[in-house]
Amino acid sequence: MILVTGATGHVGGEIVPLLLDLDKRVRVLTRDAGKVAHWGDRVECAVGSFDQPETLEPAMRPVAAMFLMTAEMGGAQHARNVIRAAERAGVKRIVYLSSLGAGDARFAIGRWHAEREDVIRASRLEWTFLRPGYFMSNAFMWLPTIKAEGVVYNPAGHGKTAPIDPRDIAAVAVLALTRAEHEGKVYELTGGELLTVPQQTEILSRVLGRPIQCVDISPEVAREGMQKSGLPAILADALAELYTAVRSGAGGVINDTFARVAERKPGTFEDWCRANAAAFR
Repeated sequence: MILVTGATGHVGGEIVPLLLDLDKRVRVLTRDAGKVAHWGDRVECAVGSFDQPETLEPAMRPVAAMFLMTAEMGGAQHARNVIRAAERAGVKRIVYLSSLGAGDARFAIGRWHAEREDVIRASRLEWTFLRPGYFMSNAFMWLPTIKAEGVVYNPAGHGKTAPIDPRDIAAVAVLALTRAEHEGKVYELTGGELLTVPQQTEILSRVLGRPIQCVDISPEVAREGMQKSGLPAILADALAELYTAVRSGAGGVINDTFARVAERKPGTFEDWCRANAAAFR
């Protein structure tokens, strides 16, 4: 049995069908069973929450391996709750969705993930850490202004990143969940092309066949907008910090880790746009 947390997210939602294609028994942990009902009886459902430790251990019996994704903003209490339950339940292996920034203490999001990695390292579980950089699916954040104004507001300037398709992250996660040779590995994952947000906007515009304008804004203006939209201040501050770093050129990291582990090339941003074009129309 493999337990998938974050199964309604961009990565977890891709992991589940890949595991089912391998005829693996899959259980998902969710707060709302209705959100995973589309998998029917192909997937077991455990209702629980990282904030409710008493719900975790029952969800982990009998589980051999689990995928952990936590959106906790600051701290590592969720990771501690999960590890305690996993050790008591006899889980052997954990694959944690970390961040490329976990190796760089300059950034808040990186420090959060590094702290959770430390909790997992100190456990009795076999572990693998996936450290992806910028997700291609972050482009979904542009949906409201694209639909309302035909505009992408860009706080990252002309700084480049190497965005990775969540489907590619999921592919590496499945390998780590099902094969022992990935134990103790830290995989820093990027896509295969360095792109600015204006370049991504141009690609999306071409795929959709409609003009989309890319308008530069400062990270400070982006922070204010995120907070007005309801994003917690701690996360808005952390994202603004990252946008500032990307503007300065610190996001231009690219590697071949995905190709080496998955033995194929990563998907392109144009591939991702074509696969998700309907969401933007």
